[in-house]
Amino acid sequence: ETERLCVEYSVSPQIAGLLQTRCPDQCEDILKASFTPPPLCVRVNTLQTDIGALEEEFARQGMATRRGAVPDSLYVECRGDVTALKLFKQGLFHVQGEASQLACAALSPRPGDTVLDLCAAPGGKSFAAAMQMENTGSILSCDLHPHKIALIEKNAARLGISILKAETRSAAEFDPALENGFDLVIADVPCSGLGVIRKKPDIRYKPLDAIERLPAIQTAILENVCRYVRPGGTLLYSTCTVRKEENEDVARTFLLAHPEFSPEPFAVPAGLDLKNEGYATLLPQKHAADGFFICKLRRHA
Repeated sequence: ETERLCVEYSVSPQIAGLLQTRCPDQCEDILKASFTPPPLCVRVNTLQTDIGALEEEFARQGMATRRGAVPDSLYVECRGDVTALKLFKQGLFHVQGEASQLACAALSPRPGDTVLDLCAAPGGKSFAAAMQMENTGSILSCDLHPHKIALIEKNAARLGISILKAETRSAAEFDPALENGFDLVIADVPCSGLGVIRKKPDIRYKPLDAIERLPAIQTAILENVCRYVRPGGTLLYSTCTVRKEENEDVARTFLLAHPEFSPEPFAVPAGLDLKNEGYATLLPQKHAADGFFICKLRRHA
């Protein structure tokens, strides 16, 4: 069976075996979904326009659109490079998968909040947060790679976001200056990417030892960044994988060590069929979005 999956879906025996073990009932459906071309999903820049006006602009340029389940998400039939479009250059939207947009909606930032986004590149969550915050408050967007910081700054400027500051920073290294400093902290951690195989084909042959090391890295990041959440604030943990060891298991390990945090159920748009008690996994074959894990944790006041 493993051999058939490897040949039919062009994955290594290790990846096929891993999915068979972890998702026995859904393994083939996940692999099948990994061959469907990813649709282009954008987030309407509500600082500059609204969804109705942007739909009209796309229609005027001969591009069909449909609304996603998440408010202000839009699927666009665009041939060619989306960043070459005049509407993109005008800053009327940014490209962001609907699963990632749902994570931002779950976080529910409000105008005036202080937000820390720790693995921010390419910046989608920071931008969505700025829009939900109506460009008031502050956002510190961090990434390990300096060239990605320049990209975040460039796109924030294009979108007309003035509350964002971008810095090179490691999510795994503690900075006392940030302790208890933020209403909302986003940790979209490095992961195996098994929910986005269709976007990143190299994952089909990712070495298993690299994947097995990830939960320890993810747990270390959570252990560090939880100290930046002020009492009463929120920590959002997310990945783009469907693997329980990197998702629920990491969240549960963290909660056992940190009784000052509790999972907090979040609102899910109608039509998504995604029940949660503070954490939920989107499956590519079920939710027509990227495979994604969202975990919302509240620090007790």
